[in-house]
Amino acid sequence: MNENYQVFRVPKRTGTHADVFASVGLADLLASIPAIDTVRLVERESEFEVCLAEPVTSSVFEQIPQIAGYPFLKAKEKVKVPDRVSDFVDYKAEKAKADRRKKLFDPRGKRRGKEVDSETQQMMQMEELREDWRLLQVLNKLKGYKTANKVHEIIVRLDPEEFYDEMVASFKAFSHRMPSGLDWKVSTVQLFTPLAAKGYSRLKPDSTGRNDKTKEQWADPFVEWLKYRGYFRVACPFFQGTKAEHVRLLCPLPHDISIRALESVARQLRGSKVYGGPPKLDTLAVLKLAELLIRHSEEYHDQDEEVLPGLNLHGKTPAEAISGVMVTNYQSLGNANAVSAMATMALPGWFPINNRQDAEDWLAILDEHQRVIRGLQDDHSDEIGMLVAYRRFSEKRGEGSIFALITFMEYYGPFLIRAREQGRKVRSFRTDFFRRIVMGMAPKLTEILKDSGFQAISAAVRKATVSAQAQKAMKKPDYREIRYDLLHDLRRRRSLPGNEPLIETVADFISKYNAENARRWEMGKQASRNVTTEEFSAFASLVETYGASLVGSLLCAYGSCREPREEDVTEAPDVAQEPSDPDLK
Repeated sequence: MNENYQVFRVPKRTGTHADVFASVGLADLLASIPAIDTVRLVERESEFEVCLAEPVTSSVFEQIPQIAGYPFLKAKEKVKVPDRVSDFVDYKAEKAKADRRKKLFDPRGKRRGKEVDSETQQMMQMEELREDWRLLQVLNKLKGYKTANKVHEIIVRLDPEEFYDEMVASFKAFSHRMPSGLDWKVSTVQLFTPLAAKGYSRLKPDSTGRNDKTKEQWADPFVEWLKYRGYFRVACPFFQGTKAEHVRLLCPLPHDISIRALESVARQLRGSKVYGGPPKLDTLAVLKLAELLIRHSEEYHDQDEEVLPGLNLHGKTPAEAISGVMVTNYQSLGNANAVSAMATMALPGWFPINNRQDAEDWLAILDEHQRVIRGLQDDHSDEIGMLVAYRRFSEKRGEGSIFALITFMEYYGPFLIRAREQGRKVRSFRTDFFRRIVMGMAPKLTEILKDSGFQAISAAVRKATVSAQAQKAMKKPDYREIRYDLLHDLRRRRSLPGNEPLIETVADFISKYNAENARRWEMGKQASRNVTTEEFSAFASLVETYGASLVGSLLCAYGSCREPREEDVTEAPDVAQEPSDPDLK
């Protein structure tokens, strides 16, 4: 009697990207069956669910194509490609092609030295690299190709009837959380199982030899095969270090999304211009992934963008499609790489998308944040600190994360003034976008932002700092006096015990601000309106009610934003900082 199957459950056994690879590989394998239309991945607390639109019987597994689902990698000359393997890559030949392109083009894909002529364009088309080239590079560098090649060879060499019998038996065992019983020889490697060398496989484990193979008994061949398929569908590796010796593997964490939509956004993320050191790379990738989800959703896609079926965002946030990004860092040890860090970044869940205007607001805010992060240089000690602060915001979820953003913006305001004074073109935040995030994540804070006293004083802070400095940077005449130390003083004084230090600092600033307005009026220059006594009293009441620490931090963050109507200093063009084609051996 045939069993019915509709939901397959993949336990989160390791808490690493290995679980994601296995669930994605299973979804991809099921989606390859002609009789199955849509396959969705749904995240639960302790497992991933691979869901079919309609229940199927075990007979449908006999329709699984007898292919590995990924290429066989001929990593070295001595590696022999088996007779029945048709999908293979000659790594040496592909790398030679990559080296030739590297001589012709810079990391941004532009012709070195002069414009691209027709002959070079033709050569470029002939020398086009494989879409999965970076995945193959990492597979080679982290020595994952040997076990993947073994499974590839076994699958194509099996008799068709034997293959289908093994598939039916494997799915039945998998659905009952039992070992598949497949007699495929597989090895556990850190690329597919990051915990494989944690403790047990250190250089000289207690009571075991360096070549001990007992750990291979823990690996189920069917699950390992799913991981290999999943790696080629969802992994987003990037090279780090001056010689591209380190690997930082980013893996989108599905929450509720179709397998084909997940594969597509992962593929686009791999091809995106995200770069920089670990904190910069991680945050840019998370922001870019959220942007891709919105741009390709069924409801809010651009007219010229591809629609991804199964990507529904109406009434949701991007985090409800892909909840986050798992990050695993493979540190170079010379002749090998080892796992040195693992973390999970959270995708933004700032506010739900209920209409097209919400989607447009999302895209505008994401673009602003990406430009801000790109403008920070991670080879400067103070700027790497800000990147780490923003990364903390990206790591958190819910209301608590907004305070991490406020902390970042407290430091970003003074940096903005200093950087523009040095002639750098860096992006500023907009007040309306900041309010939108606060309204979505911490509605109670909007009472502070809406207060008339807070609005008046934050406007005065803005005009005396970032707005005045922006006018100077754009060489506009008659800009008002720039109070370079004001944001520093506000941040320092709001952290002192009690409310009086902050109120005194604000009172001193307002008196000078109003006096400057009077002088400008007397000289016939344009001046802002004064802050009234009633507005200052309202601000003081806010401080007494909510505390100097909260109100002061919001004042620093909001006061360093620009109003939508204000002109911003145009930022400099992006410059790629990551080698696009590292010299791997």
